[in-house]
Amino acid sequence: MTPTIFLDMNETLLDLSVLDGLFMAAFDDPGARKQWFGIVLQLALTHTVLGEYRNFSELGGAALTALGEARGQDVPDQLQNDVAAGMRMLPAHPDTREGLEILRAGGARLIALTNNPQAVLDAQLENAGFADLVDGAISVDPGRMLKPGRAAYEYGLSRTGAHAHESWLLAAHGWDIAGAKAAGLHTAFVERPGQAQNPLMRADISGPLPTVARALIGRLGGQA
Repeated sequence: MTPTIFLDMNETLLDLSVLDGLFMAAFDDPGARKQWFGIVLQLALTHTVLGEYRNFSELGGAALTALGEARGQDVPDQLQNDVAAGMRMLPAHPDTREGLEILRAGGARLIALTNNPQAVLDAQLENAGFADLVDGAISVDPGRMLKPGRAAYEYGLSRTGAHAHESWLLAAHGWDIAGAKAAGLHTAFVERPGQAQNPLMRADISGPLPTVARALIGRLGGQA
């Protein structure tokens, strides 16, 4: 069976730093964007643990409110719409296409698997310039469980007909790697600035995206 590689999108393949200008204009601090996305992930993890499903776009808006409160600053009325639009237009990291081409050439099936709602995911693929390399695009939204909840990965497996022991997750977040490992997938950590692995649940392979892609294909060849 053709091995399936599930691809995380935000920060793994797509560059969120292009949103820094919006946060600079709103808060006079480009670092506010990283703080905001950290709050988004915190809220996602909190509601996942509580078993209370909220979609990723709703969490993004709530995180802006929390960010303003944490910083003691007003949040501009238009910022939520501007950030939502920006999330749909994120560019790929410079090495994204090279990494995906290596994986495709190695015979893997590439499936985007993201917490983003489907409409956001579809727009991201259309605008980022690598949709031609991706075989499928799955939002976990219909499954009503965000990553790293185990059911999110199981939803991706069920949608594709893939088996966990033959599948991989490629991601730049330690929490995503941990969730995939708990669901029985192999894992590959993509090193991006500011990101770190969970030392208690490290990925099977790690490194810059092209390096990871070559190592992953080597593993697949070894399994064949």
